Parts: sequence; C-alpha cells; structure tokens
Amino acid sequence: MHCAILINPWIYDFAAFDLWGFPLGLLYISSLLKKSGWEVHYIDCTNRYHPSISDKVPHEKTFHQGKYYAEFIEKPDAVRWVPRYYRRYGIPEEAFVHELEQIRRPDAILVTSRMTHWYPGVKRAIEIARKVFPGVPIILGGIYASLCPEHAQSVCNPDVLFEGEAEPHLFRLLKETTGIETALPDDQADKDLSDLNHLPFPDFEILPSLKSVPLETSRGCPLHCSYCASNKLIPRFRRKSPGRVADEIVFCATKLGTEDFAFYDDALLFQPGEHFDKIADEVMRRKIKARFHAPNGLFSSSITPSVAHKMKDMGFCTIRLSVETTNLERLKTMNRGILPSHFEEAIKNLHDAGFTKDEIGVYLIVALPGQTVEEVREAIDFVIGHGVIPRLAEYSPIPGTGEWERAVESASMDIASEPLLHNNSVFHLLSGEFDRNTLEKLKNYTWTKAIDAGLKKK
Repeated sequence: MHCAILINPWIYDFAAFDLWGFPLGLLYISSLLKKSGWEVHYIDCTNRYHPSISDKVPHEKTFHQGKYYAEFIEKPDAVRWVPRYYRRYGIPEEAFVHELEQIRRPDAILVTSRMTHWYPGVKRAIEIARKVFPGVPIILGGIYASLCPEHAQSVCNPDVLFEGEAEPHLFRLLKETTGIETALPDDQADKDLSDLNHLPFPDFEILPSLKSVPLETSRGCPLHCSYCASNKLIPRFRRKSPGRVADEIVFCATKLGTEDFAFYDDALLFQPGEHFDKIADEVMRRKIKARFHAPNGLFSSSITPSVAHKMKDMGFCTIRLSVETTNLERLKTMNRGILPSHFEEAIKNLHDAGFTKDEIGVYLIVALPGQTVEEVREAIDFVIGHGVIPRLAEYSPIPGTGEWERAVESASMDIASEPLLHNNSVFHLLSGEFDRNTLEKLKNYTWTKAIDAGLKKK
C-alpha cells in the first residue's frame, strides 16, 4: 500500500486564534487518497488537542474555538522593527519530529499553506520533513503557494509546487512526482472532480476533534472586490447541490457527533433562492439539530426577511457582515456593489428574526491605501448607530488583487518581495496614516461609542 503524509504547518505571527481554522483542502485530498487505496497520515502542527500540550492549552470557547498553544520565537529580520512579540503557534517542534518518526517511509509528503505571511512555518515544516525522510518528494500547495509561487519555490524549496485547486489534478501530480499510478474506484473513475458534487466528503475523521467541522457549499465568488483574492485562487464560481450539502451535514451530525458547522463559503448567500434557501429548508426538513456559523463576511444585500428567518430557524449562532466602509466613492473604487443601504436593511431583518447584537458582527476594513482615519470613524458611527458593534479588520495586501499595486506604491517598505510585510499586524504601520497609536485610538473610540450606545458594559 502506498503511503502519504499530509502536513498542516505552524502559524508564525504576532497574533493568532483558532476561529474554526481547518485545512479543508487536505481533508479532501485525504478522502481521495484513501478511496484510492493509499495509507494516509495527517499531522496538524496547529493541533490544539495534541497530547504534547494537553495541559498547556486554555479551555476552548462555547462553539469549539480556542487559543493555540504558542511559544515565543525570534522575529525574522524583515519584521524585527515591529514592537510586538512574535510566536510560533502550534505544537512544539520535537512533537512534530516525533509524529514523523512514528510513520513508515512515505511515497509522498503533501504540505498545505495558508496566509502568505505565515510562510516561515511552511519553510520549517518542509525542512524537518526532508531531514526525517530524505529523498521523499515534497509537494507544496495552498494559498501562499498559489499567490506567491516564485517566493514559495525559492524560500521553502519543495520538490513540486502546485498552484490552485489540487483535487482534479491530484493523481496526475502524484504520477509525475512519484511514478505511482493511482485511480479512484470504478464507480468514481470517470467523475469530473472539478464538480463539487463529485468530490467525496472531506475526511473529517482525521481531525483531532469532531465537535466542529468546516462546511463548504461553494467555491469562488461572483463578485470581484478589489481587496479579495477569491477570484485569483478560484477563477470559476460553482456550488454543490443543496441535497449534497444536507447529506454532509447529516453525516457529520449523526455519525460523527458534530455540534458546530463553520461555513467556509465566500458567497454563501449569493442568489439565496437558488441555493441557501434550499439548504436551510432541507436541514429543517431533516430535523438536524446543530449550530451554524458564518465567520466570513456575508452579503448584506442577500439578507431578506425570509433569509434572516431561515438562518434563525436553522440554528445560526454567528453572523458576520462585511460593510468594509461607508464611503461610497471608495466602495465604487473597490468594485463593491454591497452598499450601506443594504446593510441597514439586513440588520433590520436580522433583528426582526430574533438575532441579538452578540450574534452579529460587522467587519470594517482599516488602513486601505489612501484611506483616512475620519473615514473609519464615520463607518464606526454608522454601524453602532444600527445597534451592532463593528470589528476593525486591518487591511492585508494580497498579491494579484486590484488593491495590490496601490498597496505596493503606498508602502514605505518593499512588500512585493517580502510576504512577511503582508501581515495585517504590520502593513498598517507602513501605510502612513495608521500607526499603532492611531489604531489603538480607533479601537478605543469603537468601545467608547458602543458603551455610550448601550451595546457594551463598562
């Protein structure tokens, strides 16, 4: 039997929190490999449940989120000037080495990657894996590999770097890399794996805890907002059938005991009558009892009274809306057609459906190239005026997006050649208008306004 190791690397950053952060791509790959007869071993370097740190991780939150175990490490030279502590989030290195040493020599090692500025964790995971298993081909994919392929190849040095969605190309990639011919069982062999309905369920059972799982009902996004990389990573928007989504939820809730589902979609509510409404109806028809969360920003323009009530009846506990800014000229520049008026209507509908201020969060983007402090304050006032507390999200420049060139031009350091400077904890310090003190004042302004409006206690 052929053997593969799948690795989700550490997070190297100034701050990190596990808000349902799952390597969903690896879970799909694991399912495909197992169905094709491979032996699969999965190592999650950010595993909060790992036995090596079982007595060191704080209790998790109500919905199975939580703090990562972290160790202080030396800051890389590119961000040594940033006045914050730098950490490696995840299991100790020796625990990772021990995990690898318990596995027989694999035929291939597949490593994923997430944020571009987390690449030091990817680099270190590849270094250690190569030391333990010299000569075994290492394949790197994921977000960082797709957005910064030249940097990833030169710095992380995988044997093969893959850009984009891996599932349709997995077996060709393995043959080219290892020489091993692999195929799905006969009843699936001719399926087009770019069709989400033809993918097997993700291999949730390799996760250290099944109390919460990621849920993907679509990939890509029909919008083209200038600050978002969704269209670059996944050029074609497509969806699973509502029945297939419901089957996945039923399987997890009844077979695995899952309590919380976190939607990973970029466009969950796009044209809700064709998709989300049917999912909600099917979940309720099948009497599925679970909690649902939308940590990615939902489209306010799609939250009609009917959608809001379906979300409530279905069991949503976490609603996040992306307002970004209330400046109409900037919204136009950002190619964003979701306007403040859409937000006003969405908030009314959510409140009428019974959602509380604690269940609704609103993202406002801060430190966009050319943005002013006054613009952010106006957006804060607008959101609080509608009975919810905004969450300030510092802008992170992403290669290949519409905002990227403006970010490169406005930054006081060379962000084009150093992904560590893409970090939202760093970039605002390079943009001129928003230093650390200004950002803290904006956060204090938000809390003070929220207290004055009765949305938060002193």
